[in-house]
Amino acid sequence: MKSAILLSIFMCFVFASIASAVSDEKNGEYTLKSSGSHESSTGAPGERTCAQSGCHEMSEIINDDTTNTLIFSDDDGLYGNAMEGIRLRVRKEDKVKFGFQIVCLDSLNKNAGSWVLLNKERVQTQGADFSLVSAVGRSYVTHTYKGNLAQIPGEIYWDFAWLPPANGYKGKVTFYVMSNCANNDNTNGGDVFYASKHSLQHVSSMTSIEDDGQIPFKVGQNTWFLPMNVHHQIKQIRCIDIKGRVQIIDWNKNDDMGLEVTLPFTDMRGFVTLIIEFEHGIILKKHLIL
Repeated sequence: MKSAILLSIFMCFVFASIASAVSDEKNGEYTLKSSGSHESSTGAPGERTCAQSGCHEMSEIINDDTTNTLIFSDDDGLYGNAMEGIRLRVRKEDKVKFGFQIVCLDSLNKNAGSWVLLNKERVQTQGADFSLVSAVGRSYVTHTYKGNLAQIPGEIYWDFAWLPPANGYKGKVTFYVMSNCANNDNTNGGDVFYASKHSLQHVSSMTSIEDDGQIPFKVGQNTWFLPMNVHHQIKQIRCIDIKGRVQIIDWNKNDDMGLEVTLPFTDMRGFVTLIIEFEHGIILKKHLIL
């Protein structure tokens, strides 16, 4: 009798393990996509959408909606030779989980520029789907597993930066965005996707990265003054150095003349970027430390 009970318990454990494995296999794609989008699924020319790539076959794709807002540090529809700070904000009422993927293409639908990650816990770069010939060479930014939950119910944002093409291209660039407003039911069905695109035109007279490096100047040990007009409330300022180290830094407003900031690392060399975060966008300030 005791042996029969032990055997029964053992068999229940085995069946439970098998059921768990089947469930994990069934929902493995969902778990994977919580950690980033399927490659090359922005809906840009020559790409699939998430509803076509096999991960969300039953989902709806809505084009040219106002759900996605792409905010550039130079909010004028232009780009020069300097790094552009970008905030992608997605708003959809009552949603608590989101995802996104973005690619930047030139007028020939080739990859344009490169990405700079400002917060690697929330965003990551991604390569192209090798099975799509037209997508070869494209580079993407997408969410991470830690970067898919709303900051407040119904709203999320991601911050990153874009470096203009280094191959001499000076034409129009277009950012193709696909966002996922998920119902968070642990399946790949029922989510709604929003596709949008945002274009910038090149202008040669915009400040270059070398010119921008002349803006801050030293006023004390590891303290810098930035002469800039601050019209909106600053949420925080982060510093990222050439080694990829990111840290929130202290700052003080100097009347209406600018900001005094304290750099966190004493061994900084090369380009240092200050990420000044406002309620509705970001500004990047760069300086070359020799």
